[in-house]
Amino acid sequence: MKLRYLHLTHRWLGIGLGLFILLWFLSGLVMLFVAYPQLTSAERLSHLDDLALQQVKLDVAQAWALTGKQGEPERVRLAMREHRPAYYFLQNGLWLSVWADASPNEHIQVKSVQDKPIKDKSNETAKAEATRIAEQFQGNAKAMAVTLINHDQWSISSSLNEHRPLYRVALDDAEASELYVASHTGEVVLDTKGTERAWSWLGSVIHWIYFTPLRMEREIWRQIVLWLAFAGVVLTSLGLWLGIQRIRFNRRYSHDRVTPYRGWARWHHIVGLNAGVFCMTWLLSGWLSLTPFGWFSDRSLSAEESARWAGAKLTVQDMKLPLVSSTANRSLTGIKEIEWLRFAGHSYLLTRNEQQESLIDPQSGVPVTSFSAAVLQAQASKLGAYGAVASAHWLSNGDLYFNQDAQITPKVLRIAFADALNTTYYVDARTTKILASQDSNSRVYRWLFNGLHRMDIPPLGDRLLARRITIFILSAGGVLLTVAGIVLGWRRVRRKWS
Repeated sequence: MKLRYLHLTHRWLGIGLGLFILLWFLSGLVMLFVAYPQLTSAERLSHLDDLALQQVKLDVAQAWALTGKQGEPERVRLAMREHRPAYYFLQNGLWLSVWADASPNEHIQVKSVQDKPIKDKSNETAKAEATRIAEQFQGNAKAMAVTLINHDQWSISSSLNEHRPLYRVALDDAEASELYVASHTGEVVLDTKGTERAWSWLGSVIHWIYFTPLRMEREIWRQIVLWLAFAGVVLTSLGLWLGIQRIRFNRRYSHDRVTPYRGWARWHHIVGLNAGVFCMTWLLSGWLSLTPFGWFSDRSLSAEESARWAGAKLTVQDMKLPLVSSTANRSLTGIKEIEWLRFAGHSYLLTRNEQQESLIDPQSGVPVTSFSAAVLQAQASKLGAYGAVASAHWLSNGDLYFNQDAQITPKVLRIAFADALNTTYYVDARTTKILASQDSNSRVYRWLFNGLHRMDIPPLGDRLLARRITIFILSAGGVLLTVAGIVLGWRRVRRKWS
């Protein structure tokens, strides 16, 4: 009797969830090759002019004063926009921009030095400016339409909240590009292409159930995906248990069969026994990625840790630019963007282009060489009550918990502590940035999600082709299993209706 109830539960869960799970498998295969649209840092920087420091006339403190904001900005960047240098200030979750090429000695109105945000201009002027910015960013393309939006299907990410509302500019290039321009700063913050959008409808949107009206209600969306995935775990666990119960290798069924089923049911049984464990763990890992009940998650750096790593609060008075000398010119050649940071109580310029990041001394303009392990360990020991550093090792190819691109971050120091959670930090010795941190909780999450969901396990971890082939084969088993289940479920429902 109990087995009958288990069969009925498995059957009706399958009828209700079969199509969802099939779409999860198929969309996951699409996502192996096409990611959700985003503008990477390298892409963004590649479209910027080289930074022209000789054009900068306002220092950071003067530019910040023009914003009329109180307190200190959380981040400050300097880059070119429309062939002019501009400061970008982040405060209270919103980016602001001030032109950097107006002379501080000119007695002119603030509003003429600090251009109004695009959104505060007349509708036609704002659209014209967004059009000009997008066309300059993309190159040989003309704008066809400009729309002011808060969110759409491709701009849902919370990382864009700092720039909203956005101007979406559709271009007439061969790739059917659409660029998103921040209304407060005039920066291009997202780009999408026609093929990318089309494939993402079949991949990321379906896989994450990423439909705009639902995704806007984040907690409702999370609960729906969470419990659909959990029901899928129950479905596959029951199916695997029942499949094992029905298989016979010794006392076989008639005609020497190991399964009592025929047709689609036979396929469902045999494939389920072979692919069932993968299907169950894949759905389980997807469920755990949403941190049910606060279980396992990635570790992120806290605000307190960031402050301790900096050593002191960075103020606009501390943010200096090197004098435009021959030394500074050599150091800053080919630089696309500067951001100010503090490490161990000292201020530095973090310079960027599309290939790399590096540090420069703001006084001399001379590049800063990599920091020693001793210096990094000494500052890491101030991050928390972890006790002494247990070990510190240089990495050249990452480890099981940190993926390292040796061309971008060739010198990474892994600093481990002997605290209860075995806290570990991964530090870029050239920029002093903490690239990642791990503890016992996040390590479990790494294996449960990256390992089971993305097959990021030895020896597949750094072998992309082998990992994709493995995922494709396992997913093909999941597709066949769910298709057979859907056929059986449809037949059952059709008999009920008739």
